[in-house]
Amino acid sequence: MFDSLWNFIHNLFLSIMADNPGPAVPLTFYPGLQLIPSRFYDMVCDVDITERLVFVVTELRWYKQRILTSEHEYLVARLQRRGGSRAMFAKIERGPSRSANQLQISSTSSPSVLGKEVCAYDLITCLGQDGINSYTVGDRLLAKYRFPEVPLLEFFRVVRLVSQYRDEYELNNTMCYWFVGVIVEVARRLFVPHHPGNSYNPPRGAGQYMFINLMTPQWTTDCNDIEQNYRREKSVKPDPVGPQEEQARERVRDAREQGLQQGLQQGAARERAAAEERERALIAEAAKAKAEAANAIQAFRAIQAQLRRDGGTV
Repeated sequence: MFDSLWNFIHNLFLSIMADNPGPAVPLTFYPGLQLIPSRFYDMVCDVDITERLVFVVTELRWYKQRILTSEHEYLVARLQRRGGSRAMFAKIERGPSRSANQLQISSTSSPSVLGKEVCAYDLITCLGQDGINSYTVGDRLLAKYRFPEVPLLEFFRVVRLVSQYRDEYELNNTMCYWFVGVIVEVARRLFVPHHPGNSYNPPRGAGQYMFINLMTPQWTTDCNDIEQNYRREKSVKPDPVGPQEEQARERVRDAREQGLQQGLQQGAARERAAAEERERALIAEAAKAKAEAANAIQAFRAIQAQLRRDGGTV
C-alpha cells in the first residue's frame, strides 16, 4: 500500500547557513539524513546548547500522495533560526516495518482475526528547499499550519512521544494517517495559543483511502493521552538536557573535537614523514644516477686514452 516507503533513497543538497555571514550551522542536518524519531531527538539533544536553542519549528505542511494505490500521508516541518528567513525542512512519516511482506501488512486490517502484528517504521528525513520541492511535486497539500517559534527540541519531543505511544502498524488504525494527524493535533494543542483542543479535527481529505474515512474516535483519546504524557514529562524534566548532562555532553563533544584534531595532526605528521621518505628516496635515486653517469664518463675517457695509445681515433 505504501510502496514509496520501500524506495526511500534521497540524493539531495542542503545548505544551512546563518542569514548573516558566519560559520556553517554545526547541526548535522546533512542531505538525506534519515533517523527514527528517538534517534533524531537524541541527536538534537547532543548538539551544543547555544545552537540547539536558536533553532525553531515555524510551520507544518500536511501532504497526501495522489497515487491511488498509496494515498500515503506525511508531514513536512519548516526548521529555521530564530528571526531568520532561510530554512530547511524535515519530512516526518510512518510506514510498516520494512521486513514485513504485503500479506503481513494486509493482515493488520483484521488483527483480532489473524493476530499478526507488524511494527511501525517511523522516519524523519532532512530535506533542503530543492529537496522539498522535488519530493512533494504532484502531491496534494491538505493543510498548512503556522506556529509561533516552537523550540526544535520540544517539537521533536512530541514526535518521539507519538511514535512511542503506538509502535504497531495497523491499516485501519495506527498507520500513516494516525501518525500525521496525532502529531499535528497534539502540537497545535501545546504550541498554538488559544487552540480549543479536546477534539481531533483534521483537514478535508485527510485520513481517507479511496474516499473511505479511516479515522476513529479512539484517535481523540490518543491525542489526549499523548498531550498528558508530554505535560507530565515536561514537568518532571523541563530541559531534556539538564546542566549536569549538558556538561557531560560538552565533555564528550570536546573529546570528539580533540580526537578529531589529534587525528588530523597525526595524519599530517604521517603525511610529512611519508613526504620526507619520498624526498630521501628521490635524493638517493638522484645520487645513484649521478654516480652511474660519472662511472660512464670515466669508462669513456679510459677508452679514449687506450685508443690514442694504440694510434687510433675516437
